[in-house]
Amino acid sequence: MRKLLVVALAAVCVLGVASLSLAAQKAAPKNASHRMLGEVVSVDPAGHTFTIKETVKGGEAKEVMFTFDEKGKVMVAGKPGRLEDLKAGDSVTVRYTEKDGNKVAQDLHVAKPAAAKAASK
Repeated sequence: MRKLLVVALAAVCVLGVASLSLAAQKAAPKNASHRMLGEVVSVDPAGHTFTIKETVKGGEAKEVMFTFDEKGKVMVAGKPGRLEDLKAGDSVTVRYTEKDGNKVAQDLHVAKPAAAKAASK
């Protein structure tokens, strides 16, 4: 009787661990959105692409290219804008998803346009 109880308890533990791992896989969808902060390097409005420079740990800069979603939104200094409003040197926060190995941007927030930064100095 005691062996049966131990075996049953072990089976319950195994099933519990298996269900937790399955739940963890479902909790992280493949289309999860990410955020990245960086400085605009280049913009190609015709190709719906832009590149930003992200500073990673250790002070090393890494350039990352994004494709801009057709339904994406651009905010420049808190006001609605367009991809064409991005300029090299702008500080941006990008919300994006990864699709087929490409980073697809849904939202861009420009903190302060580069021209305004230069004028304030």
